[in-house]
Amino acid sequence: MPKDNNFLKPTEDLRNLQLLEEISRDSNASQRKLSERLGVALGVTNACLKKMANKGQIKIKGINHKRISYFLTPEGFTEKARLTYHFLEYTVHYYIDLKRNLAEKLDSISRQGVKRAVFYGAGDVMEVAFVISHEADIELLGIIDDDKAKQGTKKFNFTIGGPETIKGLDPDAIIITSMRYKDKIIDKINANEELAKIPVYGL
Repeated sequence: MPKDNNFLKPTEDLRNLQLLEEISRDSNASQRKLSERLGVALGVTNACLKKMANKGQIKIKGINHKRISYFLTPEGFTEKARLTYHFLEYTVHYYIDLKRNLAEKLDSISRQGVKRAVFYGAGDVMEVAFVISHEADIELLGIIDDDKAKQGTKKFNFTIGGPETIKGLDPDAIIITSMRYKDKIIDKINANEELAKIPVYGL
């Protein structure tokens, strides 16, 4: 994996890439609008823009502070291309590592006698786990998620259900396929007497 394996976190590099992309799409976007799109404080956006301008990556044109436009310079386009390549390179390595790690964990779960399971968490990790679950000889019975917006929608020909549907599927185990909400999911399962009887594994 690349040395700076935190690239997918909200680092300066990632913010710069997002900012350069937003400017290339809309040169008339205000600092406030750029901040909203990036999900960062206005002061952070202002500091990033000043730094980019000092490096010659963007040009700032305007009559006054209320009518300002931002334009990428040739240096800015070069930096955007560099960061994009860096991001894609890291993403590929991240996926390869994630796939290998999940394959090892699913194989270990299978060797403990789990043949029929439900995945709890309908995010990106689940999608990778689904691809390799067949290699581990684990039959997927259903996909569970606490998000009401996801429940009832289709994923890999499965209708995503809520935790109340787990018992009816009669799985050998519940496999948590969410890293971000793993602890919350475990607490929710343990708080349910029926679900607490089902073995739980985390990825």
